[in-house]
Amino acid sequence: MRTVGSLLSRRVLIGTGLVLVMLLAGFVGWRLTGGGEYVAPTPTAAPVVRADTEAARASLEQLVTGVREGAAPDGEGAAAVAVRNAHAIGVEDVTATYVAESGNVAPDGSWTADVEMSWRTPGDPVLTEELKVGFDADGAITGFSASQGTRAPLWLSGPVEVRRTGSTLVVVQASADVADRYAELAATAVTEVRKVVDWDDPRLVLEVPANGLDTALGAQQGTYAAVAAVTATVDGSMKAGTPLHVWVNQDVIGDLDAPGAQVVITHEATHAATDAPTNTHRPMWLVEGFADYVALRDTALPLSKTAGQILAQVRENGPPEHLPGKAEFNTRSEHFGAEYEAAWLACEVLADAGGEQALVDLYEDTGRGIGLEKALQASFGFGEDELTARWRTHLSDSAR
Repeated sequence: MRTVGSLLSRRVLIGTGLVLVMLLAGFVGWRLTGGGEYVAPTPTAAPVVRADTEAARASLEQLVTGVREGAAPDGEGAAAVAVRNAHAIGVEDVTATYVAESGNVAPDGSWTADVEMSWRTPGDPVLTEELKVGFDADGAITGFSASQGTRAPLWLSGPVEVRRTGSTLVVVQASADVADRYAELAATAVTEVRKVVDWDDPRLVLEVPANGLDTALGAQQGTYAAVAAVTATVDGSMKAGTPLHVWVNQDVIGDLDAPGAQVVITHEATHAATDAPTNTHRPMWLVEGFADYVALRDTALPLSKTAGQILAQVRENGPPEHLPGKAEFNTRSEHFGAEYEAAWLACEVLADAGGEQALVDLYEDTGRGIGLEKALQASFGFGEDELTARWRTHLSDSAR
């Protein structure tokens, strides 16, 4: 093998030498025949691709005009879909201001820009977000997405199905059948909530994105992965009186049966009816426990279904020492579901002790800023220590 390798090496070297000699001979001949000075060819520069910002601004103006006049462009492009969505939902007061390119223009001439957009859904304040808008080489809109930390509005996120009644508005990124299902859940939820609390002019808005809640709510990925639904202000603020919407996680609620899905929507409707997200006076266990009390009030489900997680914990470790606090309701908590069940059973204890109206009075009094201890004494004749003791006993008895 070594011998063969040496021969191959010599042949390569010899071949290389011959090529070199031939090149030198050619060069000398070129010089002798009067060739001019050798000049290396100038490299050809790649053409510069620029964003057609004027065409992009014209496309945004066409979008705004289309929403204002209810005239959608032809086709299934992003702008046409957005205009149809806006008309179905009733979106108004749309503006779109081109800010600047976001990143480089692609070789095919497409690019993404930051665009400040504002709009208003009937019953809501005007919302303003800086969104990412895609454009093709001709400046036509190719898509909308949220910037980091901003919310992606459903009407700009692809085709939606819209259902409305006098008290509900349901916007769903899914099939017509799925939209019908959520519309029925919303209507039933309004009826169930009004049996317990005063909701004179009900308005329940459900937004159901196709892929989870994180993008729709401008949250870090995974924040709401295990959450079936969230009630929040439309603008992300905590200002009292700000309109509330319910965002539904299809990835979670889609796996529930009809009674389970109804409990979720009625729970969130209770939050919406009582402005729970913007009221910081009530303890968290009362906020969540009361919402579950309303949602489970007319169900005949056994405790193994409605409180299975907390009862399993009680069997293993005994009852908790105190009512669940804010930290226990963290969406990433290991025992997230059990805390809701524990809070609901605390409200059940109160309703058994003083009746449903006493529980409603407690909820309303604490919402007005009356301290829990004082409100408990006024409605039930005992304080938080006695409530905790009764609740722990109820948990222990139920876990047997």
